[in-house]
Amino acid sequence: MKKSLFLSLFLILTTFPAFSQYQIITGGWVYDTETKAFKKNSAIYVVNGLFGTGSENITNWQVKKLSDEDYILPGLIDLHAHYRVSYEGKAYDDTVAMPKIFLANGVTSTFPAGEIEPEKMWDLQQKIDAGQIPGPRILHSGPYFGTAAPDWNPDISESQIRQRVDEWARRGAYGFKAKGVNAEQLQVLIDQAHKHGLTVTGHLNSGYRNSVNPQEAIEMGIDRVEHFLGGRLLADSVDAYQSLKSLDPSDPRLDEIIQLYIDNGVYFDATLATYGAIGMVDSPIFFDFAIENEYFTPYTRDIIRSKTASAFNELCALIYPVKQQTLKRFYDAGGLITVGTDRPLLLDNYLGGGIGGFFIHREMAAMVEIGIPAGEVIYLATQQNAEALGIADKAGSISPGKWADMMVIRGNPIEDINRTRSVHTVIKGGKFYSSHDLKNAGKGKLGPVE
Repeated sequence: MKKSLFLSLFLILTTFPAFSQYQIITGGWVYDTETKAFKKNSAIYVVNGLFGTGSENITNWQVKKLSDEDYILPGLIDLHAHYRVSYEGKAYDDTVAMPKIFLANGVTSTFPAGEIEPEKMWDLQQKIDAGQIPGPRILHSGPYFGTAAPDWNPDISESQIRQRVDEWARRGAYGFKAKGVNAEQLQVLIDQAHKHGLTVTGHLNSGYRNSVNPQEAIEMGIDRVEHFLGGRLLADSVDAYQSLKSLDPSDPRLDEIIQLYIDNGVYFDATLATYGAIGMVDSPIFFDFAIENEYFTPYTRDIIRSKTASAFNELCALIYPVKQQTLKRFYDAGGLITVGTDRPLLLDNYLGGGIGGFFIHREMAAMVEIGIPAGEVIYLATQQNAEALGIADKAGSISPGKWADMMVIRGNPIEDINRTRSVHTVIKGGKFYSSHDLKNAGKGKLGPVE
């Protein structure tokens, strides 16, 4: 099997150029967004970085035939991606290792969900777009709106919020993220973002200490909610984490908040697996973090080894089964789910593993583990994520006119969702990348050096 995998990868990268304007990919199996299943691939056409129809008047097509063991998926979209590393009370956005790690794992688009250093991330995007360094598309969220932003003024005025939105909308942001705002500030953010046709998501709370409960945010018009479903299920006498650990997933009041999401077309990004990882849950999904240690700098590995479990690790272990059951109820009721990972590297805080890129495969596996069909989970991580961010005309499926973003894996992931981890080739904008080479380029470079 290993020999077969190596041969397939060798043929792709030696008989097919790294980039050609006009490409035909035949053979293998391709994910069909309509049926949420795989079908035999007769031909995928790529024209100038977009999917074509084959009717183009082109004579110099370059053809690559995949093997019958190859399965082609649309490029994954991480709607809660972080490039962030925090250490000694300071945070920065990594531009060296994380872009390579995301792309190597088939993540061709990332929504950073709040940027610590938006100017730095803007520069990174420009370098990626110019082909200077490999990485996924960065669908900018601009700076955080709220106390999560290093430059946030709690007394910010309405006009300043609107100006902040206008500036980043002008620069090409794809949406905005609120974290640490009050109700008045969030309402202004939503109103101004919608004037630009952009979405707003939020890491909200229970209503504790003047925070915003997701139910309030939905009534304001928010587009997506991260982590907590909210509603009257979350007691506002404590924060959302503490409230969630004692929530009864069978509480009939859960139907009320789920229906509020459905009635308003609001998406829920549960970031399910991140709580299992932090809680060090006994599941095969979280048993393979050792493979990621080689991506950290030696200094970072020493920091991680020195850490011990914290109260937050214990809290997440209690939260995880609650989130599992509530997310399954949300799915069964017809709620709109997105896929995000929320894996910043927080070296100051708790012991808890997993880095972006690798982690989206755990998130998908965690969803399958609670009973969401694998074919559906792939849809959520591609087409539905694109719809949630308002880019379904550009991404999410292998369809004419969309970005030519794909990943090629070994074996059918509907039979075993863990096969999505076997990415060997990634195509972004029609350009082919070796997953193996990208991973090697990122090893030993994530985190502080000294």
